[in-house]
Order: sequence, then structure tokens, then C-alpha cells
Amino acid sequence: MSKKFSKDPLRGMEDYYPPDLREENWIIDNIRDVAEVYGYEEFESPQLEPIEIFAAKSSEELVNEQSFIVEKKEGERLILIPELTPSLARMIAKKSQELKKPIRWYSVPTCFRYERPQRGRRRQFKQINFDILGEDRLYGDLEIFNIIVDIFTRFGATAEQFQIYYNNRRFIDAVCDLLLKIPKEKLPDIYKALDKAEKMEEKEFVALLSNLFQDNTIIQGILKLKKSNSIEDLLKNFDEIPESFYASEGYKELKEFKTLLEEANLIDYCTFSSGIVRGLDYYTGIVYEVYDTGTENTRSIFGGGRYDDLLSLFSDEQISGTGFGLGLVMLSLFLETYNLIPQEVREIDYSKVIYIAGIKESVRAYVLQLAQKIRGEDFPCIVDYRFSNLKNQLSRANDLGNLITLIIGPNEVKESKVTIKNMISEEQITVVKERVIEEIYKIINEYEN
Repeated sequence: MSKKFSKDPLRGMEDYYPPDLREENWIIDNIRDVAEVYGYEEFESPQLEPIEIFAAKSSEELVNEQSFIVEKKEGERLILIPELTPSLARMIAKKSQELKKPIRWYSVPTCFRYERPQRGRRRQFKQINFDILGEDRLYGDLEIFNIIVDIFTRFGATAEQFQIYYNNRRFIDAVCDLLLKIPKEKLPDIYKALDKAEKMEEKEFVALLSNLFQDNTIIQGILKLKKSNSIEDLLKNFDEIPESFYASEGYKELKEFKTLLEEANLIDYCTFSSGIVRGLDYYTGIVYEVYDTGTENTRSIFGGGRYDDLLSLFSDEQISGTGFGLGLVMLSLFLETYNLIPQEVREIDYSKVIYIAGIKESVRAYVLQLAQKIRGEDFPCIVDYRFSNLKNQLSRANDLGNLITLIIGPNEVKESKVTIKNMISEEQITVVKERVIEEIYKIINEYEN
């Protein structure tokens, strides 16, 4: 007996059957509608990129431990994109002089990460990305927050169900430099530690910090960074705060950004959190993560932030950008948790699909030509190719939920006519072929009214 292969996809990958894909497309279509009202244009980039552009700006852990690497015969190493921002930067750099600023783009790439599959995390996943580039001021970050809120509220979510927890990398830089006196070269280690904090027990986190710093004062200061949910609460932990801290760019940006959130009526959806830093190396300003406020989904749904010098990999031009990557797996779990996906989304509506039942094989040519005529009028149409047993064909049309079935037998072919059956009222009429479209419209209009 020949070997039978597994019916399952690779670990961490998923098959999408038609109902699954209808649900995913419904989510994407709703988000596309949000993109349209904000004037964002869709773009697409390759799924394979040179590994160097990710190694230079994404985190070392992401590239070396969590990515799928492809090695060409010539020895060149490529990466299946784990995220989109470096690809976006490459594309912008290539045509920067031609593009009108600010650039508002979005994309729906398939990304890959070689990490342990678990709830909300797969090795292959779709991710919706929104980015605005060429807007240096905080208005770009504000617009991104507006988009996030509009996406969630479009599905019916409320501020009681989700929150955007935000921080500023420059603010953390100022705290570490001016208040904790931590050497600048240690900042990447602090970002990595804080980014992992939510996944660790308190003892594990303290042990991690102890390996990085031998100074208990610094360790206690970082623990305070992890826990503070307001700027004021964080600063209460320090006895002396120099004026240079209040004059720092990060502090001033955070204060101004809170004012903008209030003015835009977004403040109810947003909470400052000093523990939010984001793990990717290219973030430089406002950073954020979106969380379910309930207990069902404990992981971050998604996050993003500002990047000021990403284009430096490809050119000397400086363009600041800000944006996010929203994984559809986590968003779907969130929407399912709060019953925000209508059941009918997974079902297909066959009511306006015209069903053609041919009684004998001899009517085949007439049926096929009629089907083309109907499709030419933009009506979806299904042909039952069994060409026998009218009762079974009508039963199939009824099971699908078709409103109209066209019945073709030898008499209809001989007289160039079509028998039209209303599957709801069970009434049927026979008309000349030229009137069939008119009668279809009439039945559908009666059904809708």
C-alpha cells in the first residue's frame, strides 16, 4: 500500500476553507473602508527580501531566531518577511522624489515568523499595515491613533473592551539618562527587557535585570518603569528631577500628545504606560500596543510606533514615518470574544444566484448559452450538470437557498423559451428566452420589497 501523507498543513500554518476566508475578507474589507476615508493607498511588496535589510533595523531576535531563511544556490540568504516596515522603507526610498508627502499607504501582506504556535500566534499570518511618512509632527501619530479607534469602533468595539497603551522612546531615553543615570549603550538591553516583561513572572524579570545591571538602584528604577500608568505616578518615584528632564524632547512630546488625544476625543481609548517600548530596534518616538481589556486575550493584539531614520539604509534622505502592523489572527480572536462577527458573514447568500436545471443531456447547448447570457447581465449563475431527475435538481436548489430556478427541457428548447420557478412561492411561468432577464429582475425586486 502506498504511503498516505498527512492531511494537516505544516505546524503553525492554517487552511482557510471558504467560510473562514469569507470571515477574513469581511474583516479586511471593513478595514479597507477605513483606509479609504483617510485617503490611504494600497501597495504590495515581495514576500522574499534580502536578509540584510531586516538584520540592520529589526531586532536581532526576530531575524536570527524567529524568521524563515531561504538560501539560494549562489549562497545568498533571503528572508520570508516577518514584518513589512523595512520593505516599505525600501520602496519609499526608491521613488521618494516622485512621491507627494505625506505618503499615506496601507498593505495586507502575508508574513512569516518561526515561533512557537499558540493562541493568537501562527507561523504564517496576514497583517494589515498602515503608515504615514513625511509628517514629522505628532499629527501623524494622532492620525494613526484615530485610524485604530475607527477600525475597532467600526466593528462595534467600545473603550471598555480595548485600550491603546502608549509611551515614547525618547521619554524612556530621558528617564534612563537623566533620572536613572544609565549609560546610553545599555538602552537597547533595557528595551529588550521591558518588551519581554509582560511574558515573564516578576522573579524572572528581576533575574534578567540583575544579569544586565549590578546596581540595585537601576534595577528598582526599571521596575518602576514597568508598572507606571501615568507620567505623574512615574515621576513621584524620583526625589530629584533636573530641569533638563522637563526640557527633554520625549517629555514634551508626551505632554503635547496627551493634549492632542483630548482635543481629538480619543483620550477615553488611550492610556499612558511607561512599560510599553516595543521590541523592534527602529522605533524612535511614540510607541503603542493595543490590548483587550478583558481576561480572554492577554497578549497584545498589535502595536506600532514612529521611526525616524529607517530610510537611511537605502539613501541619505531623512523621512520620518509612523504606523502599525495589525495581525488578523489576534484581531479575529478579539472580535469573536465580544461576538462582533455576525454569523451570516461565514455563510454565502445564494438567494440571488440563478440555478439552471436541464432535464436531459440533449438540452446542454441551450443551457450553456443561457447561462452565459445570464452571467453577461452580472447575475451569478449555477448550472446543474447532472441533466436528469428534475426533482433532485430542485431539491439541491432549495437546499442552497436559491430564489430562482430556470428549468430547461426539450419543449423549452424547441420553442426557444425558459420556465422560471420562484422557489419561495413555488409559482412558475414559461416565457420566451428574450424576456428571461426582465422576469428575473421582477422576481428579485418583489423579493427585496
